[in-house]
Amino acid sequence: MKQYFIPAIATLLLFGCGGSSSSSTPTQPDPDPKPPVAMPGQPEDGLPALSAETPDLNEHLSGAEVTTKVQNEDAFSQSAPKIRSDFELDGVFKSGDHLFRTSHKGQGPLFNNPTCQGCHIKDGRGQVPRDPSEPMISMFLRISDSAGQPDPIYGDQLQTFGVVAGHPLGALPKHNGALNEGLAYGEAYAFVEYETIQGQFSDGETYQLRKPVYKVKDLAYGDFNSSVRLSPRVSPSVFGVGLLEAIPESYITSYADPDDVDNDGVSGRAVYVTEPISNQTKLARFGYKAVTASVLQQISGAYRGDMGVTNLVNRDEPCTERQLACLDQAALEQDIEQDGLDLSKLDLAQVEFYNRLLAVPKRRGYDEQTGLWQAEVVAGRKLFFEANCKACHVPRHKTLEAAPSLLGDANLLDVADTFTPIQALSNQVIYPYTDLLLHDMGGSCQAISRETQTGEACQQGEQCLWVQRCDGLADDRPEGQASGTEWKTPPLWGLGLVKEVNANATFLHDGRARTISEAILWHGGEAKQAQQAYLNMSKAQRIQLITFLESL
Repeated sequence: MKQYFIPAIATLLLFGCGGSSSSSTPTQPDPDPKPPVAMPGQPEDGLPALSAETPDLNEHLSGAEVTTKVQNEDAFSQSAPKIRSDFELDGVFKSGDHLFRTSHKGQGPLFNNPTCQGCHIKDGRGQVPRDPSEPMISMFLRISDSAGQPDPIYGDQLQTFGVVAGHPLGALPKHNGALNEGLAYGEAYAFVEYETIQGQFSDGETYQLRKPVYKVKDLAYGDFNSSVRLSPRVSPSVFGVGLLEAIPESYITSYADPDDVDNDGVSGRAVYVTEPISNQTKLARFGYKAVTASVLQQISGAYRGDMGVTNLVNRDEPCTERQLACLDQAALEQDIEQDGLDLSKLDLAQVEFYNRLLAVPKRRGYDEQTGLWQAEVVAGRKLFFEANCKACHVPRHKTLEAAPSLLGDANLLDVADTFTPIQALSNQVIYPYTDLLLHDMGGSCQAISRETQTGEACQQGEQCLWVQRCDGLADDRPEGQASGTEWKTPPLWGLGLVKEVNANATFLHDGRARTISEAILWHGGEAKQAQQAYLNMSKAQRIQLITFLESL
Protein backbone atom coordinates (compact mmCIF):
# COMPACT_ATOMS: atom_id res chain seq x y z
CA MET A 1 0.00 0.00 0.00
CA LYS A 2 1.14 3.56 -0.64
CA GLN A 3 2.44 5.45 2.37
CA TYR A 4 1.85 9.10 3.26
CA PHE A 5 3.05 11.10 6.24
CA ILE A 6 1.29 13.91 8.07
CA PRO A 7 3.48 15.75 10.59
CA ALA A 8 2.17 16.57 14.04
CA ILE A 9 -0.14 19.58 14.04
CA ALA A 10 1.39 22.27 16.21
CA THR A 11 -0.76 24.08 18.74
CA LEU A 12 -1.46 27.63 17.57
CA LEU A 13 -2.03 30.41 20.10
CA LEU A 14 -3.96 33.30 18.62
CA PHE A 15 -3.86 36.60 20.50
CA GLY A 16 -6.34 39.40 19.71
CA CYS A 17 -5.12 43.01 19.87
CA GLY A 18 -7.65 45.38 21.42
CA GLY A 19 -7.50 49.14 20.96
CA SER A 20 -9.50 52.31 21.18
CA SER A 21 -9.91 55.21 18.79
CA SER A 22 -8.95 58.75 19.74
CA SER A 23 -10.95 60.22 16.89
CA SER A 24 -13.48 62.85 17.89
CA THR A 25 -15.59 62.29 14.79
CA PRO A 26 -19.14 61.60 15.98
CA THR A 27 -20.71 58.28 15.06
CA GLN A 28 -23.22 58.66 12.24
CA PRO A 29 -26.47 56.71 12.31
CA ASP A 30 -26.72 53.87 9.80
CA PRO A 31 -28.78 55.23 6.89
CA ASP A 32 -30.00 51.70 6.11
CA PRO A 33 -30.41 49.92 9.44
CA LYS A 34 -30.65 46.15 9.11
CA PRO A 35 -32.78 43.88 11.28
CA PRO A 36 -30.90 41.97 13.97
CA VAL A 37 -29.50 38.63 12.80
CA ALA A 38 -30.93 35.63 14.60
CA MET A 39 -28.17 33.68 16.34
CA PRO A 40 -28.31 29.90 16.25
CA GLY A 41 -29.00 28.16 19.50
CA GLN A 42 -31.40 26.20 21.65
CA PRO A 43 -34.97 26.02 20.32
CA GLU A 44 -37.95 27.22 22.32
CA ASP A 45 -38.69 23.73 23.61
CA GLY A 46 -38.97 24.60 27.30
CA LEU A 47 -35.84 22.66 28.25
CA PRO A 48 -33.03 24.20 30.32
CA ALA A 49 -29.65 24.73 28.72
CA LEU A 50 -27.38 21.70 28.71
CA SER A 51 -24.47 21.69 31.13
CA ALA A 52 -21.01 20.68 29.99
CA GLU A 53 -20.18 19.62 33.53
CA THR A 54 -23.22 17.58 34.53
CA PRO A 55 -25.33 15.22 32.39
CA ASP A 56 -29.10 15.63 32.41
CA LEU A 57 -31.08 13.62 34.94
CA ASN A 58 -32.38 11.12 32.36
CA GLU A 59 -29.59 11.38 29.79
CA HIS A 60 -28.86 7.68 30.14
CA LEU A 61 -32.24 7.03 28.47
CA SER A 62 -31.20 8.04 24.97
CA GLY A 63 -34.66 7.43 23.51
CA ALA A 64 -36.61 8.46 26.65
CA GLU A 65 -39.60 6.06 26.82
CA VAL A 66 -38.46 4.53 23.51
CA THR A 67 -35.31 3.10 25.13
CA THR A 68 -34.35 -0.55 25.38
CA LYS A 69 -32.17 -2.14 28.04
CA VAL A 70 -30.90 -4.82 25.62
CA GLN A 71 -27.14 -4.46 25.15
CA ASN A 72 -26.23 -7.50 23.05
CA GLU A 73 -26.21 -8.20 19.30
CA ASP A 74 -29.98 -7.59 19.24
CA ALA A 75 -29.70 -4.13 20.81
CA PHE A 76 -30.86 -2.32 17.67
CA SER A 77 -33.81 -4.64 16.95
CA GLN A 78 -36.12 -4.00 19.92
CA SER A 79 -39.55 -2.40 19.81
CA ALA A 80 -40.64 0.67 21.75
CA PRO A 81 -41.68 -0.65 25.20
CA LYS A 82 -45.05 1.16 25.09
CA ILE A 83 -46.40 -0.89 22.18
CA ARG A 84 -45.54 -4.32 23.59
CA SER A 85 -48.69 -4.51 25.70
CA ASP A 86 -50.91 -3.56 22.74
CA PHE A 87 -51.72 -6.78 20.89
CA GLU A 88 -52.40 -5.15 17.53
CA LEU A 89 -49.54 -2.63 17.53
CA ASP A 90 -47.12 -5.33 18.69
CA GLY A 91 -48.42 -7.55 15.90
CA VAL A 92 -47.94 -4.84 13.26
CA PHE A 93 -44.36 -4.32 14.50
CA LYS A 94 -43.62 -8.05 14.29
CA SER A 95 -45.19 -8.27 10.83
CA GLY A 96 -43.00 -5.39 9.71
CA ASP A 97 -39.98 -7.10 11.25
CA HIS A 98 -40.74 -10.26 9.26
CA LEU A 99 -41.08 -8.29 6.02
CA PHE A 100 -37.85 -6.41 6.77
CA ARG A 101 -36.03 -9.76 6.82
CA THR A 102 -37.78 -11.31 3.82
CA SER A 103 -37.26 -11.15 0.07
CA HIS A 104 -40.23 -10.17 -2.09
CA LYS A 105 -41.79 -11.44 -5.29
CA GLY A 106 -41.03 -9.23 -8.25
CA GLN A 107 -37.59 -8.29 -6.91
CA GLY A 108 -35.18 -6.81 -9.45
CA PRO A 109 -34.40 -6.94 -12.30
CA LEU A 110 -31.48 -5.03 -10.71
CA PHE A 111 -30.68 -4.97 -7.00
CA ASN A 112 -28.00 -4.66 -4.34
CA ASN A 113 -29.49 -7.01 -1.74
CA PRO A 114 -32.67 -9.13 -1.64
CA THR A 115 -33.75 -7.97 1.85
CA CYS A 116 -33.73 -4.85 4.01
CA GLN A 117 -31.99 -6.78 6.79
CA GLY A 118 -29.28 -7.85 4.36
CA CYS A 119 -28.16 -4.22 4.07
CA HIS A 120 -29.00 -3.04 7.60
CA ILE A 121 -27.42 -5.97 9.43
CA LYS A 122 -29.43 -6.66 12.61
CA ASP A 123 -30.94 -3.18 12.05
CA GLY A 124 -27.43 -1.75 12.36
CA ARG A 125 -24.72 -0.75 9.92
CA GLY A 126 -23.68 -2.61 6.82
CA GLN A 127 -20.06 -3.50 6.15
CA VAL A 128 -17.29 -3.01 3.63
CA PRO A 129 -16.29 -6.18 1.72
CA ARG A 130 -13.23 -7.87 3.17
CA ASP A 131 -11.35 -7.73 -0.13
CA PRO A 132 -11.97 -6.84 -3.81
CA SER A 133 -13.09 -10.39 -4.60
CA GLU A 134 -16.15 -9.99 -2.39
CA PRO A 135 -19.01 -8.00 -3.94
CA MET A 136 -20.68 -5.13 -2.15
CA ILE A 137 -23.89 -6.40 -0.54
CA SER A 138 -24.52 -3.87 2.26
CA MET A 139 -22.89 -0.89 0.61
CA PHE A 140 -23.11 0.58 -2.90
CA LEU A 141 -22.10 3.55 -5.02
CA ARG A 142 -24.33 6.47 -5.90
CA ILE A 143 -23.72 7.76 -9.44
CA SER A 144 -24.41 10.95 -11.38
CA ASP A 145 -22.79 13.44 -13.72
CA SER A 146 -20.88 16.48 -12.43
CA ALA A 147 -24.13 18.42 -11.96
CA GLY A 148 -25.69 15.69 -9.82
CA GLN A 149 -28.02 14.46 -12.59
CA PRO A 150 -28.53 10.69 -12.95
CA ASP A 151 -26.32 8.85 -15.41
CA PRO A 152 -28.35 8.37 -18.64
CA ILE A 153 -27.64 4.62 -18.60
CA TYR A 154 -27.13 3.70 -14.94
CA GLY A 155 -29.42 6.16 -13.17
CA ASP A 156 -28.46 7.33 -9.67
CA GLN A 157 -27.29 4.08 -8.07
CA LEU A 158 -25.14 1.15 -9.14
CA GLN A 159 -26.83 -2.20 -8.54
CA THR A 160 -24.41 -5.11 -8.31
CA PHE A 161 -26.80 -7.97 -9.06
CA GLY A 162 -29.30 -8.76 -11.82
CA VAL A 163 -32.04 -11.31 -12.40
CA VAL A 164 -30.73 -13.88 -14.89
CA ALA A 165 -31.88 -17.49 -15.23
CA GLY A 166 -29.42 -19.91 -13.67
CA HIS A 167 -28.20 -17.35 -11.12
CA PRO A 168 -30.47 -17.86 -8.08
CA LEU A 169 -28.55 -15.38 -5.92
CA GLY A 170 -28.33 -12.81 -8.70
CA ALA A 171 -25.99 -12.44 -11.65
CA LEU A 172 -22.87 -10.37 -11.09
CA PRO A 173 -21.89 -7.79 -13.72
CA LYS A 174 -20.23 -8.91 -16.94
CA HIS A 175 -18.42 -6.51 -19.26
CA ASN A 176 -21.00 -5.50 -21.90
CA GLY A 177 -22.97 -8.61 -20.91
CA ALA A 178 -26.37 -6.90 -21.08
CA LEU A 179 -25.52 -5.39 -24.46
CA ASN A 180 -24.08 -8.53 -26.04
CA GLU A 181 -26.37 -11.17 -24.55
CA GLY A 182 -29.54 -9.23 -23.78
CA LEU A 183 -29.55 -10.49 -20.18
CA ALA A 184 -30.14 -8.35 -17.09
CA TYR A 185 -26.71 -8.72 -15.50
CA GLY A 186 -25.80 -6.54 -12.53
CA GLU A 187 -24.78 -3.07 -13.68
CA ALA A 188 -21.13 -2.85 -12.61
CA TYR A 189 -18.71 -4.31 -10.08
CA ALA A 190 -17.34 -1.79 -7.58
CA PHE A 191 -14.60 -2.44 -5.06
CA VAL A 192 -12.32 -0.49 -2.74
CA GLU A 193 -8.60 -0.57 -2.09
CA TYR A 194 -6.78 1.42 0.58
CA GLU A 195 -3.70 3.57 0.80
CA THR A 196 -2.20 4.13 4.25
CA ILE A 197 -1.88 7.61 5.76
CA GLN A 198 0.59 7.96 8.63
CA GLY A 199 0.08 10.66 11.25
CA GLN A 200 0.69 11.49 14.87
CA PHE A 201 -0.94 13.28 17.76
CA SER A 202 0.70 16.31 19.33
CA ASP A 203 2.12 14.14 22.11
CA GLY A 204 3.94 11.99 19.55
CA GLU A 205 1.69 8.93 19.51
CA THR A 206 1.27 7.73 15.93
CA TYR A 207 -1.79 6.57 14.06
CA GLN A 208 -2.71 5.17 10.65
CA LEU A 209 -5.73 5.97 8.52
CA ARG A 210 -7.12 4.10 5.51
CA LYS A 211 -7.59 6.30 2.46
CA PRO A 212 -10.06 4.58 0.11
CA VAL A 213 -9.61 4.35 -3.64
CA TYR A 214 -12.77 3.23 -5.43
CA LYS A 215 -12.61 1.22 -8.64
CA VAL A 216 -15.38 0.06 -10.95
CA LYS A 217 -15.13 -2.65 -13.60
CA ASP A 218 -17.32 -4.92 -15.74
CA LEU A 219 -19.88 -2.34 -16.84
CA ALA A 220 -22.67 -4.44 -18.33
CA TYR A 221 -24.63 -1.74 -20.17
CA GLY A 222 -21.90 0.48 -21.67
CA ASP A 223 -19.71 3.34 -20.47
CA PHE A 224 -20.54 5.95 -17.82
CA ASN A 225 -21.22 9.56 -18.76
CA SER A 226 -18.13 11.68 -19.49
CA SER A 227 -18.27 13.66 -16.20
CA VAL A 228 -19.27 10.74 -13.98
CA ARG A 229 -19.26 11.14 -10.20
CA LEU A 230 -19.39 8.28 -7.70
CA SER A 231 -20.23 8.26 -4.00
CA PRO A 232 -19.81 5.20 -1.74
CA ARG A 233 -22.42 4.48 0.94
CA VAL A 234 -22.47 1.89 3.71
CA SER A 235 -26.00 1.20 4.93
CA PRO A 236 -26.62 3.05 8.23
CA SER A 237 -28.40 1.86 11.36
CA VAL A 238 -32.18 2.30 11.26
CA PHE A 239 -33.25 2.34 14.93
CA GLY A 240 -34.53 5.59 16.40
CA VAL A 241 -35.65 7.09 13.09
CA GLY A 242 -39.24 7.47 14.26
CA LEU A 243 -38.06 9.75 17.06
CA LEU A 244 -35.92 11.82 14.69
CA GLU A 245 -38.93 12.24 12.40
CA ALA A 246 -40.99 13.55 15.34
CA ILE A 247 -38.65 16.48 16.14
CA PRO A 248 -40.41 19.68 14.99
CA GLU A 249 -38.81 21.39 12.00
CA SER A 250 -38.48 24.67 13.88
CA TYR A 251 -36.47 22.99 16.63
CA ILE A 252 -33.99 21.64 14.08
CA THR A 253 -33.71 24.83 12.03
CA SER A 254 -32.97 26.85 15.19
CA TYR A 255 -29.48 25.34 15.03
CA ALA A 256 -28.93 26.28 11.38
CA ASP A 257 -26.27 28.91 10.80
CA PRO A 258 -25.51 28.96 7.05
CA ASP A 259 -23.66 32.30 7.28
CA ASP A 260 -21.83 31.41 10.52
CA VAL A 261 -23.15 34.51 12.27
CA ASP A 262 -21.83 33.29 15.62
CA ASN A 263 -18.34 32.94 14.10
CA ASP A 264 -17.62 29.49 15.52
CA GLY A 265 -16.62 28.02 12.16
CA VAL A 266 -19.72 25.81 12.01
CA SER A 267 -22.49 26.66 9.55
CA GLY A 268 -25.15 23.97 9.47
CA ARG A 269 -27.67 24.27 6.65
CA ALA A 270 -31.30 23.15 6.50
CA VAL A 271 -32.63 21.90 3.16
CA TYR A 272 -36.13 21.02 2.03
CA VAL A 273 -37.62 18.47 -0.35
CA THR A 274 -41.06 17.62 -1.69
CA GLU A 275 -42.57 14.70 0.18
CA PRO A 276 -44.08 12.52 -2.59
CA ILE A 277 -47.40 11.40 -1.06
CA SER A 278 -48.49 14.67 0.55
CA ASN A 279 -46.74 16.74 -2.14
CA GLN A 280 -45.73 19.13 0.65
CA THR A 281 -42.36 20.80 1.10
CA LYS A 282 -40.74 19.44 4.23
CA LEU A 283 -37.36 19.52 5.97
CA ALA A 284 -35.02 16.82 4.64
CA ARG A 285 -33.65 14.89 7.59
CA PHE A 286 -32.80 11.39 6.27
CA GLY A 287 -30.10 10.08 3.93
CA TYR A 288 -26.38 10.77 4.15
CA LYS A 289 -26.87 14.02 2.24
CA ALA A 290 -30.34 14.93 3.58
CA VAL A 291 -32.47 13.99 0.56
CA THR A 292 -35.67 12.59 2.10
CA ALA A 293 -38.19 14.06 4.53
CA SER A 294 -39.78 10.99 6.11
CA VAL A 295 -39.15 7.40 7.05
CA LEU A 296 -41.75 6.38 4.49
CA GLN A 297 -39.99 8.25 1.70
CA GLN A 298 -36.64 6.77 2.75
CA ILE A 299 -37.74 3.12 2.90
CA SER A 300 -39.87 3.25 -0.25
CA GLY A 301 -36.85 4.59 -2.14
CA ALA A 302 -34.68 1.84 -0.69
CA TYR A 303 -37.17 -0.82 -1.75
CA ARG A 304 -36.99 0.40 -5.33
CA GLY A 305 -33.27 1.31 -5.48
CA ASP A 306 -31.70 -1.38 -3.29
CA MET A 307 -34.02 -4.31 -3.97
CA GLY A 308 -35.80 -3.47 -7.22
CA VAL A 309 -39.17 -3.73 -5.47
CA THR A 310 -41.77 -1.30 -6.79
CA ASN A 311 -44.28 0.20 -4.38
CA LEU A 312 -46.92 2.86 -3.93
CA VAL A 313 -44.37 5.67 -3.62
CA ASN A 314 -41.81 4.43 -6.19
CA ARG A 315 -43.73 2.74 -8.99
CA ASP A 316 -41.04 2.47 -11.66
CA GLU A 317 -38.68 -0.48 -12.07
CA PRO A 318 -34.99 0.30 -11.47
CA CYS A 319 -34.26 0.30 -15.21
CA THR A 320 -33.43 3.35 -17.27
CA GLU A 321 -34.89 3.59 -20.77
CA ARG A 322 -31.48 2.66 -22.22
CA GLN A 323 -31.23 -0.59 -20.24
CA LEU A 324 -33.18 -2.76 -22.66
CA ALA A 325 -32.17 -6.05 -21.06
CA CYS A 326 -33.43 -4.81 -17.70
CA LEU A 327 -36.73 -3.64 -19.22
CA ASP A 328 -37.21 -6.98 -20.98
CA GLN A 329 -36.69 -8.86 -17.73
CA ALA A 330 -39.05 -6.50 -15.87
CA ALA A 331 -41.77 -7.33 -18.37
CA LEU A 332 -41.53 -10.98 -17.30
CA GLU A 333 -42.17 -10.26 -13.62
CA GLN A 334 -45.36 -11.55 -12.05
CA ASP A 335 -46.35 -8.59 -9.90
CA ILE A 336 -48.38 -9.53 -6.84
CA GLU A 337 -50.55 -6.42 -6.75
CA GLN A 338 -53.46 -5.63 -9.02
CA ASP A 339 -52.03 -2.20 -9.79
CA GLY A 340 -48.78 -3.74 -11.02
CA LEU A 341 -46.62 -3.20 -7.93
CA ASP A 342 -44.26 -5.65 -6.25
CA LEU A 343 -45.05 -4.56 -2.68
CA SER A 344 -48.54 -4.11 -1.26
CA LYS A 345 -49.67 -0.97 0.56
CA LEU A 346 -50.13 -3.03 3.73
CA ASP A 347 -46.60 -4.43 3.56
CA LEU A 348 -45.14 -0.97 3.02
CA ALA A 349 -47.15 0.46 5.93
CA GLN A 350 -46.10 -2.35 8.27
CA VAL A 351 -42.41 -1.95 7.39
CA GLU A 352 -42.71 1.80 7.94
CA PHE A 353 -44.27 1.19 11.36
CA TYR A 354 -41.52 -1.29 12.22
CA ASN A 355 -38.80 1.19 11.31
CA ARG A 356 -40.39 4.07 13.19
CA LEU A 357 -40.94 2.05 16.38
CA LEU A 358 -37.45 0.55 16.71
CA ALA A 359 -36.11 1.50 20.14
CA VAL A 360 -32.81 3.14 21.06
CA PRO A 361 -30.34 1.35 23.40
CA LYS A 362 -29.76 2.90 26.81
CA ARG A 363 -26.38 4.42 27.63
CA ARG A 364 -23.52 2.57 29.23
CA GLY A 365 -21.44 3.96 32.11
CA TYR A 366 -24.43 4.89 34.29
CA ASP A 367 -25.47 3.20 37.53
CA GLU A 368 -29.27 3.42 37.81
CA GLN A 369 -29.20 2.40 41.48
CA THR A 370 -26.87 5.17 42.60
CA GLY A 371 -27.69 7.66 39.85
CA LEU A 372 -23.97 8.13 39.20
CA TRP A 373 -21.98 8.19 35.95
CA GLN A 374 -18.50 6.77 35.57
CA ALA A 375 -15.97 9.56 36.05
CA GLU A 376 -14.29 8.87 32.68
CA VAL A 377 -17.63 9.25 30.87
CA VAL A 378 -18.35 12.61 32.54
CA ALA A 379 -14.82 13.84 31.80
CA GLY A 380 -15.07 12.74 28.17
CA ARG A 381 -18.47 14.42 27.81
CA LYS A 382 -16.95 17.70 29.02
CA LEU A 383 -14.15 17.38 26.46
CA PHE A 384 -16.79 16.75 23.76
CA PHE A 385 -18.50 20.01 24.70
CA GLU A 386 -15.23 21.98 24.98
CA ALA A 387 -14.07 20.80 21.53
CA ASN A 388 -17.41 22.09 20.17
CA CYS A 389 -18.34 18.68 18.80
CA LYS A 390 -21.81 19.49 20.12
CA ALA A 391 -22.20 22.25 17.49
CA CYS A 392 -23.01 19.57 14.89
CA HIS A 393 -23.71 16.58 17.12
CA VAL A 394 -26.38 18.40 19.13
CA PRO A 395 -26.91 16.15 22.17
CA ARG A 396 -30.57 16.69 23.00
CA HIS A 397 -33.87 17.18 21.19
CA LYS A 398 -37.53 17.07 22.09
CA THR A 399 -40.27 15.44 20.05
CA LEU A 400 -43.82 16.75 19.93
CA GLU A 401 -46.75 14.87 18.43
CA ALA A 402 -45.50 12.09 16.14
CA ALA A 403 -47.49 12.37 12.93
CA PRO A 404 -49.43 9.36 11.65
CA SER A 405 -48.36 7.48 8.55
CA LEU A 406 -49.39 9.18 5.33
CA LEU A 407 -50.62 5.75 4.21
CA GLY A 408 -53.11 5.44 7.07
CA ASP A 409 -53.16 3.30 10.20
CA ALA A 410 -51.68 -0.13 9.54
CA ASN A 411 -53.19 -3.13 11.29
CA LEU A 412 -52.69 -6.86 10.80
CA LEU A 413 -55.05 -7.19 7.84
CA ASP A 414 -55.19 -3.85 6.04
CA VAL A 415 -54.47 -0.14 6.14
CA ALA A 416 -57.37 1.78 7.63
CA ASP A 417 -58.54 5.11 6.29
CA THR A 418 -57.74 6.69 9.65
CA PHE A 419 -54.68 8.66 10.65
CA THR A 420 -53.71 8.37 14.30
CA PRO A 421 -50.62 10.10 15.77
CA ILE A 422 -48.12 7.67 17.29
CA GLN A 423 -48.30 8.31 21.00
CA ALA A 424 -45.29 6.14 21.86
CA LEU A 425 -43.01 8.55 19.96
CA SER A 426 -44.64 11.80 21.08
CA ASN A 427 -43.38 14.30 23.69
CA GLN A 428 -40.07 12.59 24.37
CA VAL A 429 -36.78 14.21 25.44
CA ILE A 430 -34.14 12.30 23.51
CA TYR A 431 -30.35 12.35 23.15
CA PRO A 432 -29.44 11.44 19.53
CA TYR A 433 -26.36 13.70 19.16
CA THR A 434 -27.19 15.18 15.75
CA ASP A 435 -28.55 18.44 14.36
CA LEU A 436 -29.85 16.73 11.16
CA LEU A 437 -28.31 19.58 9.13
CA LEU A 438 -25.87 19.66 6.22
CA HIS A 439 -22.26 20.61 6.94
CA ASP A 440 -19.26 21.14 4.68
CA MET A 441 -16.72 18.54 5.76
CA GLY A 442 -14.01 19.69 3.36
CA GLY A 443 -11.80 17.67 1.05
CA SER A 444 -11.59 17.41 -2.72
CA CYS A 445 -11.48 14.78 -5.47
CA GLN A 446 -9.47 14.24 -8.59
CA ALA A 447 -11.33 13.74 -11.85
CA ILE A 448 -12.25 10.08 -12.21
CA SER A 449 -9.54 8.40 -14.26
CA ARG A 450 -9.38 5.36 -16.55
CA GLU A 451 -6.66 2.93 -15.46
CA THR A 452 -5.71 -0.72 -15.57
CA GLN A 453 -5.55 -2.57 -12.29
CA THR A 454 -1.78 -1.98 -12.21
CA GLY A 455 -2.19 1.78 -12.70
CA GLU A 456 -1.42 2.32 -16.38
CA ALA A 457 -3.57 4.86 -18.22
CA CYS A 458 -6.13 3.43 -20.64
CA GLN A 459 -9.15 4.55 -22.63
CA GLN A 460 -11.50 1.60 -23.07
CA GLY A 461 -11.83 -2.17 -22.92
CA GLU A 462 -12.55 -4.79 -20.33
CA GLN A 463 -9.28 -4.20 -18.46
CA CYS A 464 -9.88 -0.44 -18.24
CA LEU A 465 -11.29 0.51 -14.81
CA TRP A 466 -12.93 3.70 -13.58
CA VAL A 467 -10.96 4.99 -10.58
CA GLN A 468 -11.91 7.64 -8.01
CA ARG A 469 -9.43 9.20 -5.58
CA CYS A 470 -10.47 11.81 -3.03
CA ASP A 471 -8.80 13.64 -0.18
CA GLY A 472 -10.76 14.01 3.04
CA LEU A 473 -14.44 13.11 3.17
CA ALA A 474 -15.42 14.74 -0.13
CA ASP A 475 -17.10 12.67 -2.84
CA ASP A 476 -17.34 15.50 -5.43
CA ARG A 477 -20.92 14.44 -6.15
CA PRO A 478 -23.79 16.90 -5.66
CA GLU A 479 -26.98 15.26 -4.47
CA GLY A 480 -30.24 17.05 -3.89
CA GLN A 481 -29.21 20.39 -2.42
CA ALA A 482 -25.95 19.05 -0.94
CA SER A 483 -22.61 19.77 -2.58
CA GLY A 484 -19.78 17.32 -3.13
CA THR A 485 -18.29 18.20 0.27
CA GLU A 486 -21.47 18.39 2.38
CA TRP A 487 -22.87 15.66 4.61
CA LYS A 488 -25.74 15.50 7.07
CA THR A 489 -24.68 15.03 10.69
CA PRO A 490 -25.37 11.39 11.61
CA PRO A 491 -26.79 10.57 15.07
CA LEU A 492 -24.30 9.08 17.52
CA TRP A 493 -26.68 7.19 19.78
CA GLY A 494 -25.81 3.49 19.85
CA LEU A 495 -22.23 4.24 18.73
CA GLY A 496 -20.66 2.06 21.40
CA LEU A 497 -22.74 -0.96 20.37
CA VAL A 498 -22.05 -0.81 16.62
CA LYS A 499 -19.46 -3.59 16.75
CA GLU A 500 -21.42 -5.54 19.35
CA VAL A 501 -24.26 -5.79 16.84
CA ASN A 502 -22.01 -6.40 13.83
CA ALA A 503 -18.38 -7.24 14.57
CA ASN A 504 -17.40 -6.39 10.98
CA ALA A 505 -18.97 -2.92 10.98
CA THR A 506 -16.82 0.18 10.60
CA PHE A 507 -17.54 3.91 10.72
CA LEU A 508 -18.28 6.96 8.54
CA HIS A 509 -20.44 7.02 5.41
CA ASP A 510 -18.12 4.69 3.50
CA GLY A 511 -16.80 2.57 6.36
CA ARG A 512 -13.18 3.71 5.98
CA ALA A 513 -12.73 4.30 9.73
CA ARG A 514 -12.02 1.11 11.66
CA THR A 515 -12.37 2.84 15.03
CA ILE A 516 -14.16 5.83 16.52
CA SER A 517 -10.78 7.54 16.85
CA GLU A 518 -10.12 7.16 13.12
CA ALA A 519 -13.56 8.61 12.38
CA ILE A 520 -12.72 11.73 14.39
CA LEU A 521 -9.37 12.10 12.63
CA TRP A 522 -11.09 12.13 9.22
CA HIS A 523 -13.17 15.18 10.18
CA GLY A 524 -12.35 18.32 8.19
CA GLY A 525 -14.02 21.43 6.87
CA GLU A 526 -16.37 22.83 9.49
CA ALA A 527 -15.20 20.12 11.90
CA LYS A 528 -11.49 20.87 11.47
CA GLN A 529 -11.22 22.78 14.73
CA ALA A 530 -12.79 19.89 16.64
CA GLN A 531 -10.44 17.44 14.91
CA GLN A 532 -7.44 19.58 15.86
CA ALA A 533 -8.66 19.76 19.44
CA TYR A 534 -8.61 15.96 19.48
CA LEU A 535 -5.12 15.88 17.99
CA ASN A 536 -3.92 18.22 20.73
CA MET A 537 -5.44 16.29 23.63
CA SER A 538 -3.26 14.26 25.96
CA LYS A 539 -3.53 10.50 25.73
CA ALA A 540 -5.53 10.42 28.97
CA GLN A 541 -7.99 12.96 27.52
CA ARG A 542 -8.33 11.01 24.28
CA ILE A 543 -9.20 7.90 26.27
CA GLN A 544 -11.82 9.87 28.21
CA LEU A 545 -13.38 11.22 25.02
CA ILE A 546 -13.56 7.79 23.40
CA THR A 547 -14.96 6.30 26.62
CA PHE A 548 -17.74 8.88 26.51
CA LEU A 549 -18.48 8.19 22.83
CA GLU A 550 -18.54 4.45 23.48
CA SER A 551 -21.10 5.07 26.23
CA LEU A 552 -23.58 6.56 23.74
